[in-house]
Amino acid sequence: MDILKNIPEKNLENKDTTSLKWKSDVIDFFKDKNLNSCLELGTNRGVSTKILSSLFKSVYTIENNEELSSQAKSFCSECDNIEFLCADVYDMRTYINLPKTYDVVVIDCVHVYDWVLNDIERALTFFNQETGMYLVFDDYGHPESTGVKRAVDYAIDSGLVVEGYIGEKPGFEVERLDGSKFKLIHDEGIILSHGV
Repeated sequence: MDILKNIPEKNLENKDTTSLKWKSDVIDFFKDKNLNSCLELGTNRGVSTKILSSLFKSVYTIENNEELSSQAKSFCSECDNIEFLCADVYDMRTYINLPKTYDVVVIDCVHVYDWVLNDIERALTFFNQETGMYLVFDDYGHPESTGVKRAVDYAIDSGLVVEGYIGEKPGFEVERLDGSKFKLIHDEGIILSHGV
């Protein structure tokens, strides 16, 4: 896949991005679906954002950190279908001038249970009755960010449908710059759907 050339693996200085396997699985899942719009909650440095821009006609991405938002714009400078917002995901004013529906929402923001639940609830407010919606998550299997898995599992118990698990499998090891490491305890990511 050409889009993955020169894309870094999830490790060391790039430990905060998704793995190449996560990105590849997202590409494989969405490449033939011909969906229009994607909202990304948590841009970080824009590495996954660049992948999303190759799959959807328009991508809206929100990052609260100005430095990260600037790095993301630079990394995705050749992509003309991304709208970058340096704003607070948890402030409703952020969404005032954005589209009212999305086909896909990628949630990779604050990895605390209540906050992830809030992300899911907000994502569902952009639900399109005619097309349905997909929700994509990273860090479902992160050993220290267990709030993601708990919130996603609650959403599944509440009726969202599991489309598939994505990314690296349990045991995948990521090294930090300080020399410490962590291993995934579940699949790295998951895709859910509602009304599809």
